[in-house]
Amino acid sequence: RIASPAENRFKMVAGLFYQRQTHNIEQRYRIDNLQDLIEIPGWFDTLWLTKQLRTDRDYAAFAEGTFDVTDRFSITGGIRFFKYKNSLEGFFGFDRDFSSRTGVAACFTQTVIVRGGPCTNVDKTTKGDGHTYRINATYKVTDDHMVYATLSTGFRPGGINRRGTLPPYDADFLKNREVGWKTSWAGNRGRWNGALFSEKWNDYQFSFLGANGLTEIRNGGKAKMKGVETDLNWLVAEGFTVIAGAAYTDAELDQDYRPSPTSPIEAPKGISLPVTPKFKGNVTARYEWTWNDMDAHVQGALVHTGSAFPDLRTADRAVIGKLPASTTFDFAIGVDSGSWRVEAYAKNLFDDDGQNDRFVQCAASVCSRVYTIPIRPRTI
Repeated sequence: RIASPAENRFKMVAGLFYQRQTHNIEQRYRIDNLQDLIEIPGWFDTLWLTKQLRTDRDYAAFAEGTFDVTDRFSITGGIRFFKYKNSLEGFFGFDRDFSSRTGVAACFTQTVIVRGGPCTNVDKTTKGDGHTYRINATYKVTDDHMVYATLSTGFRPGGINRRGTLPPYDADFLKNREVGWKTSWAGNRGRWNGALFSEKWNDYQFSFLGANGLTEIRNGGKAKMKGVETDLNWLVAEGFTVIAGAAYTDAELDQDYRPSPTSPIEAPKGISLPVTPKFKGNVTARYEWTWNDMDAHVQGALVHTGSAFPDLRTADRAVIGKLPASTTFDFAIGVDSGSWRVEAYAKNLFDDDGQNDRFVQCAASVCSRVYTIPIRPRTI
């Protein structure tokens, strides 16, 4: 990476990027005293084995420049060229005497690519390239108030599904339009920032549990999001600070989702995106003072998260249900002096029974028992 001096009227940064990640996957379903006939070859008491090596490679060249048109008005433009190559190789599945179609029976070569596997039934690679860009304009209305507008794009690389019979998934792309403000008030005693945004998401990637409990990643079609977010930091009085933040997001599919052109609709246009509540907000109040030559504090924090579905497809939503809205309150009071501190606290004081996730153990068409991962219960 190279960069020009930041004090110049025109400044730039440019560079090259390379990353290689590997994941040696081993997943073994062991059953004591399993019949030798249906064991994975070379793995005693093993009904199912995943022995795979995933390798992700990313390459990029990027450049960005900023030109100060005036002392208050600046324009920034940048571009990033990328290339990725991701691969998955090895073995997954049962012995041929347990399944005549999967696992060992599906091996296309007895050559062992990933050490420890009985043979090889997956050896796939996906690759792609393209570019992303960003254009940004900022205007300082005063020394304490700035507004900006941004047009930017982003992407995630494609990859290989663990189930070798499934096709790879492609990269997805996001286009973001955003206007916002960053302001300071009353001699920097208060700060108020915010933004309005509208986003288009093409070939979005989403995951779900398929057959045999294996996660599948697919590309959908189009989705869109729009919303507003803001945060406030206010020094109300000496030692007393209030910090708050909120976000409203309207995220939905912009076209019907079908696994293939001839498949039935599994998620209709207009359905909400998963794991995205419409509203999230928080407020924290903290007071600090000196007591008997010690630093004392008292703090309360309120956090609210709206409801959301954990899955995209309507059939899965009917089985798994919806994550309920939750509101938690944390409280703490304490003192510290030099090298020691004493504090009493309560997390989730009113013991709200919110949930971080809901799921089933395999495809929702087969498994109907719903498990939940709760938020932390009241802790004192």
